[in-house]
Amino acid sequence: MVKVRILTKCQQCDGKAYLPVGETVDSQGNKFIRHRPCSNCEGSGLAPKWIELSELLGLLEQSKCLHEHVSTSGGFHLTAGEIWDDVEEVCSDCGKFMR
Repeated sequence: MVKVRILTKCQQCDGKAYLPVGETVDSQGNKFIRHRPCSNCEGSGLAPKWIELSELLGLLEQSKCLHEHVSTSGGFHLTAGEIWDDVEEVCSDCGKFMR
């Protein structure tokens, strides 16, 4: 079995690289939120992952796809006064989840 190491979106910070740690005030009295680098990816937004060669070939095929045919599933919801969605878009040609 052959595996290769790739970089993928960090699951802990969802690829954002920096996470909020608290609110503070600057020298002019304006409030702002302080951020620190994600401890998992060290502020890169990427995390290493080992995958099999067959999975890499699938990812390469998806990268060549033009994603011309996209279907959606899910919808918008209202719970306790907050609106949220679980809409997912998937390429009908290659199966890639469009995020």
